[in-house]
Amino acid sequence: MSDRSATAPRQAKPRSFVTHIGIIAVAFGSVSCAAQLPDVPLASMFAVSSLEQDPDKIDWNQLQELPGETRSIIRGVMGESGHMHHPAITHFNGLFFAAWNDGYTHENRAGQRVRFATSRDGLEWSEPAELTGRHPRRGYTAGGFWIRSGEMYALAALRDTRDVGITGEDPLLLAYHWDREQGRFGDAQVIARNFFAQNVPQATGDGEWMILGKSGVGAWSGLKMAKGGAKAIDAWEIRALPGMDKLEEPEWYRLPNGHIVAHFRTRGPGRLARSYSSDHGETWTEPIITNFPEASARHHGLRLSSGLYVLMVNPNPTTLRVPLSVALSRDGLVYDRIANLRAVGEPPRMGNISRPPGFNYMRGCEHDAFLYVIYSVNQEDIGITRVALAALHGLYR
Repeated sequence: MSDRSATAPRQAKPRSFVTHIGIIAVAFGSVSCAAQLPDVPLASMFAVSSLEQDPDKIDWNQLQELPGETRSIIRGVMGESGHMHHPAITHFNGLFFAAWNDGYTHENRAGQRVRFATSRDGLEWSEPAELTGRHPRRGYTAGGFWIRSGEMYALAALRDTRDVGITGEDPLLLAYHWDREQGRFGDAQVIARNFFAQNVPQATGDGEWMILGKSGVGAWSGLKMAKGGAKAIDAWEIRALPGMDKLEEPEWYRLPNGHIVAHFRTRGPGRLARSYSSDHGETWTEPIITNFPEASARHHGLRLSSGLYVLMVNPNPTTLRVPLSVALSRDGLVYDRIANLRAVGEPPRMGNISRPPGFNYMRGCEHDAFLYVIYSVNQEDIGITRVALAALHGLYR
């Protein structure tokens, strides 16, 4: 492991400033090179002219519904896989791959594991296979798929759990290499310690990869950034982002000008927050609460091959993750179209267990003129919906 590894991060000099959400944020990198603001105000993220300007007055279930095909990938079984969450999807070497974590009955309990399935068409899926197996005192969480230098890795976190508590063992970020010749994942490789990845590594434009996440300890620990991954799969510089402790589950993508915008889940306001970097993630603007409504859940944004940006989100801040919607933006900053992918929830199958109902923690990928969106249904099952890219672009006609 190099001297830029997760266990030996460089000590950067912070610059502090008060944010618009009443906390302190710290920018890393050159103190004299603060992140440049975009032309569009960061707070102005939602601008759908056909809807009420006050998002709290919108009837979200009455949005236009996109035509799509929906399938079940796997249904949970109480006592074995009764809690299913954190799904991810990608396409690699002629196959779709889906991964998720499941536990016996509840989230973040000892024995939570990661499994995966494959598909030729993204609709009909194989029986699930084990990625991690189970740990008797700790739990695994799915971390998505990373395609690096023509090879694919499935990521998973290994952390302490709510029922067992502190074990004294390091939280680990693990990578499993896909052996395309043998058609299986290899053994786990530790690529970082005390870092819980909340999105897969993406290229920043300066030859490095970047992941936003948090500490592997605690449910609402402060956010962190890992940058590196180019010289070696385990060569990361991990930096704390002090002051972002009231934000969660960051997502980011690059804009046409090469700059980066990050979106965050917030606790309570019912709106997304976001921050901006003009130097490949070295420095960031202060996080700003936007006007984009959101149900305090996970969301996912990506740029399509056409240049259009899609944001998969639960936009109704007054309900628990229904509907599942897709918002569109031409510039990646202002979202001016939105439609529902799934507007009607499914009744829970497993009784009164504490878990948010609805379509949870969606992820998407583009392949062959379709957007494939994977999600947890009531945190009991894993579902997928395929929508034609033509239907998305049709929202601008």
